Amino acid sequence: MTERAEPLVLINLFAMPPDLIDGFIQKWPGNIEKAKGAKGFRGTRLHRAIDPDAQYPVVNLARWDSAEDWRATVSEHFWLPGSPAPEGRFPVAHPALYTVAHDTPDPLAAAGNR
Repeated sequence: MTERAEPLVLINLFAMPPDLIDGFIQKWPGNIEKAKGAKGFRGTRLHRAIDPDAQYPVVNLARWDSAEDWRATVSEHFWLPGSPAPEGRFPVAHPALYTVAHDTPDPLAAAGNR
């Protein structure tokens, strides 16, 4: 595997009915606890759309050292997209791993204005 300066980024879009959003976010810390000790896991940030009609009202950005580390953790601790959800009526996940193709720094941070 080629050495990278940055970890891979997992972008996971979650589609769900509006009445599930608050509960999903509330359960997130417990759900992600399984990944915290996983090999290659580098942290996560969960985002909530400000538009109540967003197609994906919740988006997770996580960092992983490798695709292999992510796949191993998902297969062991989480359900895979397309497989039956553990709780019946549950959000639909759309995960994919990405590398940085271009980076535009925050001009205010570069100028020392933050």
